[in-house]
Amino acid sequence: MKYKVRHRAELGISVLKAFWGLGIGRALMTSCIECAKAAGYSQLELKVVAENARALSMYEKAGFVEYGRNPKAFNSRMTGFQEVVYMRLEL
Repeated sequence: MKYKVRHRAELGISVLKAFWGLGIGRALMTSCIECAKAAGYSQLELKVVAENARALSMYEKAGFVEYGRNPKAFNSRMTGFQEVVYMRLEL
């Protein structure tokens, strides 16, 4: 891996809607954060659809901060273009 980006890791989680509200997302996120710290990363990054208020709230509570947006990051067949929020956490 190139030295310039060796300090960065990217996080991505997904939980089926039938299992929302059970703490699974928070447990996965907490485990990923702990794993990234143990691996020596100093920055954890993620992307989340701007309309996903539940996920945004969870990430913000964990300390992630927004650093940018892409208004046409995804093109959904059902809803058209979706804005994506870029977030990062200093470890």
